[in-house]
Formats: sequence, structure tokens, C-alpha cells
Amino acid sequence: MPNYAYKARDTSGQPANGTIAAANTAEALNLIRAEGKFPISILEAAGETPEDIPRGAAGVRISRADVIHLSTQLGIMVETGVTLSDALDCIARQADKPNVRTLVTDLSEQLQAGASFSEALARHPRSFPILYTSLMQAAERTGMLSRFLNRATAYLRDEQEILRKVRGALTYPGIMFAFAATTTVFLLAFVLPRFTVIYANRKAALPLPTQVLMDLSDLIVNRWPTLLGCLLAIAAASFSYFRTNAGARVWHYLQLHLPLLGTLFRQVFLARGLRMVGTMAGAGVSLQDCVSVAHDLCSNSYFKDLWKSIANQIQAGRQFSEPLFCSALVPRSIAQMIFSGEKSGKLSMVMEQIASFAEHELKEQIAQLTRYIEPAMICVMGVIIGGVSLAMLLPIFTISRVIAGR
Repeated sequence: MPNYAYKARDTSGQPANGTIAAANTAEALNLIRAEGKFPISILEAAGETPEDIPRGAAGVRISRADVIHLSTQLGIMVETGVTLSDALDCIARQADKPNVRTLVTDLSEQLQAGASFSEALARHPRSFPILYTSLMQAAERTGMLSRFLNRATAYLRDEQEILRKVRGALTYPGIMFAFAATTTVFLLAFVLPRFTVIYANRKAALPLPTQVLMDLSDLIVNRWPTLLGCLLAIAAASFSYFRTNAGARVWHYLQLHLPLLGTLFRQVFLARGLRMVGTMAGAGVSLQDCVSVAHDLCSNSYFKDLWKSIANQIQAGRQFSEPLFCSALVPRSIAQMIFSGEKSGKLSMVMEQIASFAEHELKEQIAQLTRYIEPAMICVMGVIIGGVSLAMLLPIFTISRVIAGR
């Protein structure tokens, strides 16, 4: 009768690993459950470790929507008593997308080889963020895997919803601006040259706006290779500059100080950071680790500096809220609420409530901004296209006055 090495948790959530003799895996699982333990993984002691599936250095990548779907399925199956390894095998068999199947299969094989769930997740950082892995580490310590899977899934859903709304708010003005630029180039490249012939034959003195447009038209029609080369060079130089530390800080400063959009970006970074720290702190992760994760996952240099300052304050034994009162990035009311949460010993709960409030305000700002952007972009397009059209027609009025004077 073969022996099976297993990892399990007892009723108090403490690790209970060992070996058991059974005819097959199903019987081994039944015997482990009969002892009042909850199996996490099981592997035949004489078996060989599965070979790694070929993948890049950062593991397999799947979309955030697939991660949410996978977490939801795992949370439900684990809560109903299915072992994590069996749940992963079941999901792998039903997966339609090759990348999802490959990733889930690798997670299952890593568990069967003796790795913990968080260690298996850490092999795929492009799919599972640091916060997700940290929550699973906390779940392994407490034995409440389904609860933490649900918590991680809720966080990912909220984050995806906020990012979807922000992208939606920025997409409309981008499309309108592209349409305005395309229309302007069309007028300069195909319509204005026809008027140029008329103006040249009349030899009329051209107004300054018309002269500027004719020079632009000549540049687009006759010197487009030079113009294209200059634009590509500027784009490449800008891309290279913004990839440097100094350039990134300039771009991040612009993000936070753009008219209308600056407040939006501030709300996004603040809400995501507070939600992250509140979720992890509520799961039992140390506050120092929570702030470190928020720092690592933040994409804005100025907010990264804020989280670094908070981490230094905590390490020095000071309060979490002290740097918030000194930062222009955090409203004083939010800093005061976090200070009150520290005093009452309910920091994680207060931070999650503040994050929910900030996200609600963000959604309202996005809806309000969308209402303002539409008429604003229509006005901008009207000014651009109307200005071009007026500049093309001004010489006609000049020619009419010259003819009338004769």
C-alpha cells in the first residue's frame, strides 16, 4: 500500500503535515478528513516531482478578468469542502483559454510537489499582484483560505471597476481630439490647396491667418517626409525622456496637476492605496508590509514618496497618520479620520471605509467630468474647424473689396 505525503490544517487552523498509507488518493483524503483535518495538498511519497511547464521568467500571464473568475471559483469550491489541489485540477480541465489552463495546471503541480499556494502564485507575478500573494500568505497562516480568496476577489473587482471608469472618462476626449486633428489635417492637405490657386491668380494680399494656414498646408503636402521625421523624432525623444527618473517625475506631476483630470488621478491613487492597505491590514498582514506593498504597486512617483515616508515613520515607531497631515496629496479630513482610526484601534476598518468613500466620490467625479467634457470638446472642435474655415474664406472678402473698389 503506497504512502502519501500531505499538507493540511487542523480545526484551529494550524499546519498539520505528515504521511498516511492508503490504497489511492481518494482513500487518503477520506482518512485525513476522518482525523478532523482539512487537506490542502497530497502527493504520493514515491512519486516524482512534475516538471515545470515552459514559461517566461515572469510566469504565465492572464487577464485580470480571468484572475477574478479563477478566484471566485476557487473561493466557492474551497468553501464547500473541496481541496485546493482538486479545485485547481477541476478548473484546469474546464478552462477554455490555453494560458489559463497552463497557469492553473502549474499551480496544481506546484501544490502537489510540496509548495505552498502563495509560493505557487509568486511564480506568476504578471497575473497575481503582490497584494494577492500577500493575502494568500495570510490565509495560509490562519487557515481561512476561502475568506481571503473572497476578500482578494472583491479588491480586484473594485480595482477593475475604477480603472474601467477612468479609462472610459479619458477615451471620449481622446477620440474627439483625434477627430478634430484629423479633420484639420484633411482641410489643410486637400481643401486649402484648391483655394491657394484662386488666391495666387488674384494676387490679393492675404490676411495673416490665411498665410499661416497656407504655410502649414505647404508643409503637410510638399514636405511631409520632413514633418513625419520630426514628429517621430519628438515622439521617440519624449518616450525616452519619460522613461528616465526625472522624466517620470515630470509626467507624474502633470498627471496630478492637469485641469479637471488632476483631481481624478489624485482620487484614483489615493483610493487604490488606502483600499490596498485596509484590505491587507484587515487580513492580519503587518502594517509595515501593507505600506511596502502599497509603495511597490503605486505607479505615481509622488504617491510612492508618500508611502515611503509613511513606512519610515512606522519603522521609527511613529503613527501612520503623521505624514498624511503634512502631505498636499491627502485631504486633511481623510488624515484626521485615519488618525481617529489609529486612536480607536480600528485602522483597517476605517481605511476600508475611507477607500469606499473615496471610490464613491471618484465615480461621481467621473460622471460629472464626462458631462463637462462633451460640450467642452464640441466647443474646442468648433473653434478649430471654424477658425480654419474662416481663415480660408477671409481672402475672398478681401478680393471682393478690391474688385468693388475698381
